[in-house]
Amino acid sequence: MNAKSLETKILAPGYGIIVAGSVFENLVLHTNWFKLGGLFGAVWLCAGLVCLVFSRRELNKGQGYMLVESGLFSFSRNPATAAHLLGVMPGLCLLLNTNIGILGIIYSLVLFFKHISAEELELEDRFGEAYVAYRERVNRLIPGVF
Repeated sequence: MNAKSLETKILAPGYGIIVAGSVFENLVLHTNWFKLGGLFGAVWLCAGLVCLVFSRRELNKGQGYMLVESGLFSFSRNPATAAHLLGVMPGLCLLLNTNIGILGIIYSLVLFFKHISAEELELEDRFGEAYVAYRERVNRLIPGVF
């Protein structure tokens, strides 16, 4: 399974819910805009984007032929997805002033746990014992959790 197609399958619905929630809350319900929240959201979004760039850069070093265990991959087996779910999406929810958008994050998280097992089986087939040792040493999404 292609990592980019999996990421799209997991994240696209979540981003769609965030945008739809923002449109509904801001244009239909006319909720009050919280400027400090928007500023905090912009900072949070930028932090998520920085983590996303670093994880993509590290992944490109392996180019699909070797198991990447350095950089952010030494803390999380899926740092790009973690950056989306913990940085970019919450920052976007704050920036776009949407509470409904939190459902998009939760939905993407559910999809992640539903589909990640297939990708991990493929990586185990490709990299063998090296991936099994990596999987036992590094958490799936958030360092220090589960």
